Amino acid sequence: MPYRRAFLPMHPAGPYSTYRLFEWCMASMMVLIAFTLAMPGDTMERNALRPIAEMGASEANMAMVFGCVGVIRVMALFLNGFINNQVVGPKGAYFRAFGAAVSCFIMGQFTFALIYNAFTVAHSPSLNIPVFGTLAWFEALSVYIAVLDGVSRKSRLGAALDKLERVAG
Repeated sequence: MPYRRAFLPMHPAGPYSTYRLFEWCMASMMVLIAFTLAMPGDTMERNALRPIAEMGASEANMAMVFGCVGVIRVMALFLNGFINNQVVGPKGAYFRAFGAAVSCFIMGQFTFALIYNAFTVAHSPSLNIPVFGTLAWFEALSVYIAVLDGVSRKSRLGAALDKLERVAG
């Protein structure tokens, strides 16, 4: 087989993080959003975020959700990228999928709240609609990719364990 050069250089977090830069971006963004919401002041009262606040989301609750999910995603991405595939197994990929699903749900809520506000109250669209909508769409793709990664890891691990049991038994 001829030598092929990698499409992207290896990511510092490890070989399994090279094609997960969007997931790293979203995980970092979630942690930074949590810090922003935890700061003093009323961030949710800004005009663009008012529809989200009217849905009943408080800043403290949102900061907790964003912070917890963001930290779980960072840890799952780090462990998937840094530790050998056989040690981590498919659990890390499923944690990544869970974090991406929660983020997709939240970004989708933001999108629909702003769309609802644009048609009922403001009668003009917000610039954040395509931003949150795009983030929600790509998070849905991240869920799909992470689940496929988990299934792939599970099947490779199962095959490796079967071979090991045959050799040892």
